[in-house]
Amino acid sequence: MFMFRSRKTNLTRRLVKARKRRGGNETGRPADDDRDQTGVFELLKQLQENQLEMLLRAVDTRGQDAGNCVLVARTAVAPSRRVDYDDDRQPQQPHVSFCRAWRWPDLRKGGELKRLPMCRSASDSVYDCCNPYHWSRLLQPETPPPPYSRIDMDQLKPEERAPSEVPLVCRDSYPGSLTTNGDSVNPLEWCKLAYWELSERVGPLFPVEPPAVNVFGNVSHPDGLSLEMLAQHSFSPSKSAVQKARCKIGLGVTLSREGGRVWVYNRSDNPVFVNSLTLEDPDCPLPTRVPAEHCLCVFDPTRAAQRTFGWGFGHRPPIGPVDPNSIRISFAKGWGPNYSRREITSCPCWLEILLAPCR
Repeated sequence: MFMFRSRKTNLTRRLVKARKRRGGNETGRPADDDRDQTGVFELLKQLQENQLEMLLRAVDTRGQDAGNCVLVARTAVAPSRRVDYDDDRQPQQPHVSFCRAWRWPDLRKGGELKRLPMCRSASDSVYDCCNPYHWSRLLQPETPPPPYSRIDMDQLKPEERAPSEVPLVCRDSYPGSLTTNGDSVNPLEWCKLAYWELSERVGPLFPVEPPAVNVFGNVSHPDGLSLEMLAQHSFSPSKSAVQKARCKIGLGVTLSREGGRVWVYNRSDNPVFVNSLTLEDPDCPLPTRVPAEHCLCVFDPTRAAQRTFGWGFGHRPPIGPVDPNSIRISFAKGWGPNYSRREITSCPCWLEILLAPCR
């Protein structure tokens, strides 16, 4: 029993020490706030030894070995302590405390977080997953999305519906993608991935059938698309700028199809830049910067239809050929009028997501 307690105590202390190493944050709030530290310490005491080991491994590897869910009862509060509340005056859930402790010291409430697809406890009404690397921070847009027409779709006739009223918009008659070549599509695939280095495509198309897929650089990962492995089979050697950019990809991104929408979870230590018809401002078609450890919905079929077919107010048809089902992601480097790289084909490492046509 003594050895069991000593092991738990040692793991807890190492986790607390790892928390303190994060230091302060841009808001000026100290990361080791006394009240938060006490609450987190009390929650750690409720975990089993194997949970503490998993949590420490996730923290030490910064999510490269994220492990399984670390479950804590949703009603868990520190004994003999008052309940903390977030900015919406809702009782603070345990996962918010853990995410604030080891990832985002300036986190205010649970509404700023989104669960990664790897987390399997979303439907659990009793336990809360407190593994901070099973969560991503929602990117708060600087401006609200463009207005759209709130039409009751049930009242529309079939011929009046846009193609996007099915889970994914049809690709037919949109020549804007660099990769579309008329290949046949497996009905189980929801997208194909094309990896580019500057203006050269590297490797074959990567078909995706599972709801979520990981795209990563030179890290060890059990499944997904390894860009480092693709580059090794390239016919031409990569330029030094490309090699440097590829080294920054790390854990890369997780792409997830959720209810017809497509989400990008940036798991790397550097920003990614995303361009899609859903995100574009008609007056200023710039890519959206998604910071490290943040996530964003990059494709919404309803908004894509509004932009393509001119639905709603304040929308103008896009200029020139456009593929509403093509999403482009550049790793670490942006492009456009505000950057030295005017086109995405000048970015060292980038990804093209080709959403599947309707069936």
